[in-house]
Amino acid sequence: MEQRSKVRRLILKELLVPMVAVFVILIIAFFGYIIIEGFSPLKSLYMMVITFATIGYGDVVPKTDAGKIFTICIIISGFTVGLYAVGKISAFFVEGELSKLLKLRKMNKVLDSMNDHYIVCGYGKTGKRVLEDLMNKGLDVVIIENNTERSEKLKEMYGKNFIHLDADATDDDVLIQAGIKRAKILISVLSTDAENLFVTLSAKDLNKEIKIITRVAEGNSSEKFKKAGADFIVSPIEIATDRIISIATTSTDFFSFVEFAGGKEELKDYKFGLVEIKVGSDLINKTYREANIPQRTNLVVIGYYSSTSELQVNPTADNLIQLDDKLLVFGNEDQILNLKKIARHTKTN
Repeated sequence: MEQRSKVRRLILKELLVPMVAVFVILIIAFFGYIIIEGFSPLKSLYMMVITFATIGYGDVVPKTDAGKIFTICIIISGFTVGLYAVGKISAFFVEGELSKLLKLRKMNKVLDSMNDHYIVCGYGKTGKRVLEDLMNKGLDVVIIENNTERSEKLKEMYGKNFIHLDADATDDDVLIQAGIKRAKILISVLSTDAENLFVTLSAKDLNKEIKIITRVAEGNSSEKFKKAGADFIVSPIEIATDRIISIATTSTDFFSFVEFAGGKEELKDYKFGLVEIKVGSDLINKTYREANIPQRTNLVVIGYYSSTSELQVNPTADNLIQLDDKLLVFGNEDQILNLKKIARHTKTN
C-alpha cells in the first residue's frame, strides 16, 4: 500500500500540478473580467479563452486601463504556465516518466509477492559473485545498491532477471521495501564494517527470524557483529590467513583440491555440502561404518562438526554419528539432497 501511494504521489506531482496551475489562471481570468470590466459570464468566458490562447481580439476588448493591465498579466502568466504545463506533460509521456512509474509499480507488485527470498546489500566484487551464484541456482534475489555506476551495470547486465533497488541499504524503509519481513537470508557485503553492522542491526530489528551473513573487514569487529545478531560472519583476512597456514604446514592442501575440483569439467557439478543430523534420523548413534554413507549416497565424507568441537577431518569408521552433527560431504546436488533426507528421516520400528 505504501508503494502504491508513492506512485500516486509521483503521478500527481508530474501531472496534477501543471494542470492545476493552468486551471487557476483560467479561473482568475474568468472572474477578473467580470469584476474589472463588468462583462457578462459568457463574454468573460470568451475573453478568457482568446486571451489565454493569445489569438488576438475582435469585437470584445478591454475598455479600462485596469482591464488592459489585467489582460497583459493574464497573457504573460498564461503563456508561462502553458509552457510549463506542456513541458511537464511532454516529459511525462515522451521522456519515459510514465514508463518508469509503470515499471516501479510492477516491481513493487513483484516485491509484495516475494517470500523466502534473498536480499543482497552491496554490488562490489563480492556482491557480484554472490548475485551471480544465487541467480544461477534460480533463487529469488533483491539487490540493494545506490552507487550510480554500479546501478547502471546492474541494469545493463541483468535487466529483469532480479529486483534491483537503487537505494541506501542502511535505511530501514528500503529494507522494508525489499521485503525484509518475508525474506529468508540477508547478505551484507557493503564497503565498510560500519555500514554492514548498521544493516545487521536494522535487519534483526525488523525480522528476528532472518538469517544474516555479513562480511567483516576488521578481525576485531566480529564480536560486535555477533552481538548485533549476525548468524554467519565472513572475514576475508581470516580466510586468507587460514589458507596460507594450511599451505605452509601441510603436504596435501585442502584448498588446492577445491581449486583443482573447480577447474575440472568433469567435476563442475560437484560441490561441498553441510548436512545436519536431525531428530529421528536412523544415522544417530551409528558408526560411520554402520551408517554406510558412501554406499547409500555415493558421497565422500570429508569431516564433521559436532556440537562441542570444530571441524574434525577424515572421521574413522568407528566414530559415532550424534544428533546435531554436521557432516561435510563432497558430491553432486542430488547426492547431497539424498543424504539430507536420510539425516531427517524418522526411524521405523
